[in-house]
Amino acid sequence: MIKYALRSKPTEKLVELAQSGLTEAMDLIIEKFYPMVVRIASQFYAPWAEFDDIVQNGLIGLIKAIFYYEPGKSSFSTFAWRSIESEVKTFITYQNRKKNKMLSDSTSMDSIYDDVDDEQIDYFVADTSTTTNVVRNTILSIVHEEILESLKEDEIKIFELWLDGYSYKEIEEQVGVNFKKVDNTIQKVKRIIRSRLSASILPFLEG
Repeated sequence: MIKYALRSKPTEKLVELAQSGLTEAMDLIIEKFYPMVVRIASQFYAPWAEFDDIVQNGLIGLIKAIFYYEPGKSSFSTFAWRSIESEVKTFITYQNRKKNKMLSDSTSMDSIYDDVDDEQIDYFVADTSTTTNVVRNTILSIVHEEILESLKEDEIKIFELWLDGYSYKEIEEQVGVNFKKVDNTIQKVKRIIRSRLSASILPFLEG
């Protein structure tokens, strides 16, 4: 019901609501701009990379745009486009270096981006189970190194399994700890995030 009511809101308002912690607003922005992510991802080619991997990194760029957007400097669509493209380029460059390939192995097709009116972009039903994990992982990546430095060895294993979407029960079995240990570790991670980032993003880490 909330999601339906939000569909009539301007994009900048949705971004404002998402930044304040409203998960339904975040979902709508991802649905609305998913075609843009695919469009940008399709401009890049790397023989060793799956297209879905490029799209996934484009989604990370979109989510970062939502958190970092400041109204008044540009339209959100322009800001999001640049953020998505930057994240995809970073992904390809990093993977090229990792595989000892030249940057020229990945080619961006020439394209001109004409600024799109936010309100003319159609909604697209994306895979919410996938995008939810992308949102959570993007947030966590912002303070990932600091989190690792604050955790013990067994806590790191718990955190990484949780990050990969494992349930508390599955983590208990794999790490050999009890429910309380798993929960205490996850709460510890959230405290670290809370000390570094706005509390408004915590709803995106639930689940």
